[in-house]
Amino acid sequence: MVVVAAIDDSERASRVADEAAKLAAAFDDELHVLHVFERSKLVDVLEVTLDEEDVTENYEVQQAADRIVGSATAAVEYPVTTVVRVGDPAKSIVEYADGVDARYIVIGGRKRTPAGKALFGSVTQKVMLNADRPVVNAAGSS
Repeated sequence: MVVVAAIDDSERASRVADEAAKLAAAFDDELHVLHVFERSKLVDVLEVTLDEEDVTENYEVQQAADRIVGSATAAVEYPVTTVVRVGDPAKSIVEYADGVDARYIVIGGRKRTPAGKALFGSVTQKVMLNADRPVVNAAGSS
């Protein structure tokens, strides 16, 4: 099976990757580290305009994801498969985990006030509500 670590480019990412690696090692599962670019932010990251091509196959997109995942997994001593998606983070995480029949999704939520959650939503909250597999919040409460 597979353990999916869903990371962003924050300081929480390395904790998420580390916790996911521990789970993957405990079950002798593959570890897939997933980064989802929101399409609106992708142009800022790459400083290029992308046509209707499959942007996950774009070299620059893959390189950017490799840098983010590489930074998050620098201390992880477990084989990692880098996965990049473009779209809505919560939806992309759940769809990817479903597609690989993940044993766990490991994610790192931000601490937010109840009002902040209600107004702005939470990727962690959306994943937890929509995933049909266990979700581990490696960074504390979201």
